[in-house]
Amino acid sequence: MNKASNRAKRLAGMFGAVDPNELAKQAEAEKSDKTTSRPMTTAPTKALQASFASIEEENLRLKAELEKSQTVELDPITVRASIIQDRLEWTDDDPDFRSLVTSIKEEGQRLPILVRPHPAENGQYQLAYGARRNRACMVLGQKVKAYVQELSDEELVIAQGLENNERKNLSFIEQAVYAVALLEAGFTRKLVAKSVGVASDTTISKMSAIVALVPADIFRLIGPAPKIGRNRWEAFASLADRGAKKSSILEAVRALPESAVWKGADSNKRFELAYRTAEKADKFRTTKSRAEKSRLENEGRSFGTMEQSSNAVKIFLDAKKEPAFAQFVADKMTALIEEFKKGEGKQASK
Repeated sequence: MNKASNRAKRLAGMFGAVDPNELAKQAEAEKSDKTTSRPMTTAPTKALQASFASIEEENLRLKAELEKSQTVELDPITVRASIIQDRLEWTDDDPDFRSLVTSIKEEGQRLPILVRPHPAENGQYQLAYGARRNRACMVLGQKVKAYVQELSDEELVIAQGLENNERKNLSFIEQAVYAVALLEAGFTRKLVAKSVGVASDTTISKMSAIVALVPADIFRLIGPAPKIGRNRWEAFASLADRGAKKSSILEAVRALPESAVWKGADSNKRFELAYRTAEKADKFRTTKSRAEKSRLENEGRSFGTMEQSSNAVKIFLDAKKEPAFAQFVADKMTALIEEFKKGEGKQASK
């Protein structure tokens, strides 16, 4: 029996009496037609194999608890969000979500969600995983099948991350945003790496760098972009953080939702549109800010040069060739500033 089969059996045990074949069918329903077109950008399964041994103890403890659990039916309204959101926001008209709704409507909910009693709201529950299934049942007006289990924050995060990685249904940017949210919530880097399914802190650091450079509203505008991997997001983050040009680049991207092409695009296409727009804005600002250099000359004498751009005006006086003029200008600077200020006052009084 190969390693993948062994892992599948352990996971099947962790989720109680759920048939592994049913798990596979449910995963296919949620991914819809993405499975044939989406390239593997983050290799979560390989990374999970590398770190699986180190979380076996936590998994076995969760497995033992879940084996004692019975599937119950809950009102989806009583299920609150997880302590850390692991997905970028989606809407009810998202094609993949509509596919899931159709699957549950026609074939039933095969895979239960996992919740714990809400630590702060009596009679409510807090989600570990299964947000889309819970929402689908809410849309259909039916109860949601769930395992209800007492879980610590750490156990909840591990269970949430383990399911995401094994089912390979989070995009790179969703993993990155999720990892940063876990770090900001105070979880250790070791636990974050386990939950996200990566083998090293280096990957977590790279994810954190990307999230730090691209504002959260831009992530939400673009969406999960499942076909876009780390390298492309790094390139986009670099564009978004180009110093003085940053404001205009992000403004250009934020204006995209007003265009017809954006409204009809999926999140992968939206990323491409945002990337090309950022590139164009970057090139425009670079061209616009290029300094124009001119010589300060009179009757054959060269007094220096002047460089003027949208960001600055620089005057270079040749104190070796024309020391008297250089000193003359230096002596006049204070008087020039005062004259300018007086002129501003006159303009304001008109």
